Amino acid sequence: MPTGPQHDRPQQRGRQLRPAPRRQRVEARADRTMDRPAAAVWREIADFPALAAWHPGIASSTAHPDDPYLRELVTTDGTRLTETLLSSDDTRMIQEYAFTSHPFPAVDHRGRIEVRPEGGTRCSVTWTATFRPLGPDGAALAAQFEDGVFEPGLEALATRGRDVPDRS
Repeated sequence: MPTGPQHDRPQQRGRQLRPAPRRQRVEARADRTMDRPAAAVWREIADFPALAAWHPGIASSTAHPDDPYLRELVTTDGTRLTETLLSSDDTRMIQEYAFTSHPFPAVDHRGRIEVRPEGGTRCSVTWTATFRPLGPDGAALAAQFEDGVFEPGLEALATRGRDVPDRS
């Protein structure tokens, strides 16, 4: 029997099989306008394994030795997770990724970071994630991603490299 996002494995209830209940997707989101050229910000984001180079909450990030589309992360509090790069578009400056292994009470996580030019020396960056919470409070988990991951990361990107000339 097929499983996955299009087909849920039925749950046995007595003699009758019923589909598993669908959890609603929750979105976490943060936006930031930066006084940095879009190309400079994108170069940092596009280097998928190098998240620790600019995110203050990531103690280490490395490419998986067997798969360059996987990055292994350790947060500053010791949490370990693995993310898969789903797509990276240098023209549109959009990167999409998903959790492969993680300790969070959520499934079907997809993250997205998009950089948009705002003239020659400014840009705006939007970082979102959608997921299906396993617990009753998906809004609390979304707030945890927004306040604990996205906002500090965007703040670091905004202040990083301001004195470094853009070479694009």
